[in-house]
Amino acid sequence: MPKRWLIGLASGSSGDGVDAALLEAEGVGLELRVHPVLAVHQPYARDLRNLITQVAASVQSETKHAGLLHRLLGETFAAAARQVADRASLSLQKVQCLGCPGHTVWHEAEGRFPSTLALGMAAVVAERTGVTTVSDFCSRDLVVGGLGAPPITLPDYLLFHHPEENRALIHLGSLARLTYLPAGGRLAQTLSFDVCPCNALLDGLMQQLTAGKEAFDQGGKHGVQGCCIEALLQRWHAHSYFLRRPPKSMARQNFAGEFVSQAVQMAHQASLSLHDVVCTATHFVSRTIGEAIRRFLPKDVPLQHVLLSGGGVRNGLLWHLLEQQLAGITLDKTDRFGVPSEARKALGFGMLAALTMDGVPANVPSSTGAAGARILGTLTPGSSANWARCLNWMAAQMAPLASEE
Repeated sequence: MPKRWLIGLASGSSGDGVDAALLEAEGVGLELRVHPVLAVHQPYARDLRNLITQVAASVQSETKHAGLLHRLLGETFAAAARQVADRASLSLQKVQCLGCPGHTVWHEAEGRFPSTLALGMAAVVAERTGVTTVSDFCSRDLVVGGLGAPPITLPDYLLFHHPEENRALIHLGSLARLTYLPAGGRLAQTLSFDVCPCNALLDGLMQQLTAGKEAFDQGGKHGVQGCCIEALLQRWHAHSYFLRRPPKSMARQNFAGEFVSQAVQMAHQASLSLHDVVCTATHFVSRTIGEAIRRFLPKDVPLQHVLLSGGGVRNGLLWHLLEQQLAGITLDKTDRFGVPSEARKALGFGMLAALTMDGVPANVPSSTGAAGARILGTLTPGSSANWARCLNWMAAQMAPLASEE
């Protein structure tokens, strides 16, 4: 049995540093025998040690809630996986792998140390379903200089690119995200970026302006009754993000609570009605999308088809305003091409999980700005039988590559 070299890492609760141990190993499984070769201690820098102490001391309550949310989201993701298999009358034992990106609570792609955090315990999903779970798709791209988003550009390319038709995909979710697929284009010619806040802004305004009585503007019924306040729209539009060229990724926290609160405060000061504020916000979303298409997509290659997805497709006013912004271009839901408009992201993450199993790099540097393409995701093994099948599958995909070397 050949020897193996292993490295173990640990950070003590005292918060003084990281311990690293190099091991020489023989044997497999319960016959594993190791010989410690070397151990080192990497002290935390003073600033990092102080930050650890500060976080541990001041936000224990928040950390407890985050930990609980991490677990409960995992349970909820697992229940959804079981439900979709049950409704399709398919045994989970037949499922190879599962893509679970979690719920993103923090994403900051700029600065010295870009970071991202998604909650939803992958171990819970793998345990409850027995299916090997692939999670954390964004981190690897961040580490190699990318923005970590958009994450499903490659699945979008595989699903929607066309040899003769220039297409754009617009996802109307928490953020509005634009993906450009030139006719017959290669993956490296694909462009995808966050355009502006969408439902995060519209829903946030509704919740604050109605004191929580309405979670969103159903069908656009409030917005359609108002008037667009041009001064307010221009104030929102003055943000530097909207002028920057892609690749770019929006720090959604910059357009969440405080941004919405300031908008509500301005509305109260100007004696604007609920309808006017929501109408203005809906115009802001549609106009920003239209300007992004005109400013950042190739001007000599006109778009022929725009496909919409996300919860925003149910907002009739937003759809109407997008038709005005994109006059002469056919608008459709992604449903027309077999992809449910409100399940496009879930489908994309399932494809990312498969690409991870296949050993295929799945980030798109032309969209994220990463230094190179990387295999994405973290694997959490499912049942022993499922994990064995995954290992056999991955070994089979890697065999042709090994034979070429």
